[in-house]
Amino acid sequence: MSKYLKGAIVKHQSGEIRGEVVAVFAQGNFPASYHVQWDDGTWSLHAEKELEWVNSDRRAESYFPPHAR
Repeated sequence: MSKYLKGAIVKHQSGEIRGEVVAVFAQGNFPASYHVQWDDGTWSLHAEKELEWVNSDRRAESYFPPHAR
């Protein structure tokens, strides 16, 4: 299972840039990769180990019906 859900707010480990996970690519036991839209408008693909949580507020909760939470 991936660490971050679609809609999670993350930052890159190398700096203070923040962004939103727009897609998760996970396959079997391999580490997930994440397509992130950054606050500066750019997009990039990152390995899970390159990202960190910004806070505990996750917009991804709105993607799940109440019975799935």
